[in-house]
Amino acid sequence: MEYPPLSRLLLAAQNIKKEYFYYSPAVNRVRFKPDNNINTMSINNSLEIFFNEAFVKQLTDEELSNVFLHEIMHYLNDHHTRYMNNNLKDLLPFYIHNIAMDLEINEFIDDLPEGAYKAENFNLSERRSYEEYLQLLKMPMNGPNIDDNDNENQTIPKMPMNDLNIDDYDVTQIAANQDMLEKLKEECEELKNTGNSSESGDKNRKINKRKYHWKQVFQSVLSTKLTEIVAGFKYRTFEKANRRYVHTPDIILPVYIDRKIKISLVIIMDVSGSMYEITEKMYGIMKGMINIQDMEIDITILETDAAVLNVIRGFDLNRESIDSKYGGGTDMGEGLRYIKEKKINPDLIVVMTDSFTPWPDPPILSDKTVVLTDNPEHYHGPYPMYPVIFDEP
Repeated sequence: MEYPPLSRLLLAAQNIKKEYFYYSPAVNRVRFKPDNNINTMSINNSLEIFFNEAFVKQLTDEELSNVFLHEIMHYLNDHHTRYMNNNLKDLLPFYIHNIAMDLEINEFIDDLPEGAYKAENFNLSERRSYEEYLQLLKMPMNGPNIDDNDNENQTIPKMPMNDLNIDDYDVTQIAANQDMLEKLKEECEELKNTGNSSESGDKNRKINKRKYHWKQVFQSVLSTKLTEIVAGFKYRTFEKANRRYVHTPDIILPVYIDRKIKISLVIIMDVSGSMYEITEKMYGIMKGMINIQDMEIDITILETDAAVLNVIRGFDLNRESIDSKYGGGTDMGEGLRYIKEKKINPDLIVVMTDSFTPWPDPPILSDKTVVLTDNPEHYHGPYPMYPVIFDEP
């Protein structure tokens, strides 16, 4: 069975996370968007990767994984900002800049497809910076012809060309993007320095030392779940597939609805205390984010304090009220117990809480649940936890 291009890219991302687990903070944030108006593949300053489906189809799995790593390294090397700030930006064609960037990163990637530029192709020394290579490429040298029209001689090149997408580069966001990039680099470096990759699952759950805004983390959690589903993890659907799919006793491959993957999500929203004031605004933001995801998401929200108070289907905010069994306080475990008792059986459960809550003992639904909290120091639960900032900046 041949996977569609998007599925293959998600599998490639999973492969890179396994082989280079310390890049997972960045890989988890990547979003893929098909765009057959480009020749190969490109990455923008928001970790969106645009891809030509024909380009993806012609690559082997190993080539695709290494090309994906190539794109990630453009981002981690901050090539977007460095290009925009380079004093040769308007004096040399963009494709020359892109080649210099490729020379900077390709020395660190093995088994790249045919057509990958390496320093030796230009009789240059290895492991120089983009800026150094750019100065050297200005001068006549023995090496391949780097005419911008070379790519037209190939129907589909095997390596991305001019793959830095700067169309949406917003100068007002430079500081924010730079801050995020630095944090990502620090996280990757921290994981890299901790050693044994067999402990990567544990390490990834310990990226909790730094808080991100809940929007970034929420989107990353959804993207990660999408990757797991496409990679062949056990997957349950609400509805019958509208297309054929292969089934084994343990695995149901993803179901596509209108070219989107079907996924069920339950959000347990802590509506006690200070969080109550911001929940409806958060729902509006979530709705906007989910609408651009490559998924068809069936959403149930459980508004919970010491009990489940309201059930919301989707984001229409028409609440189905539940008779509360308890008085004041907070217990997010009630939301988890409600899911189990009602046999809702979602693919993913996201708990949004300030952490002043007990948790089920023994744990329930731990294979599906993640916790987002703005008080990680008070979190003592058994579920993977990500520290976030809930209030709007």
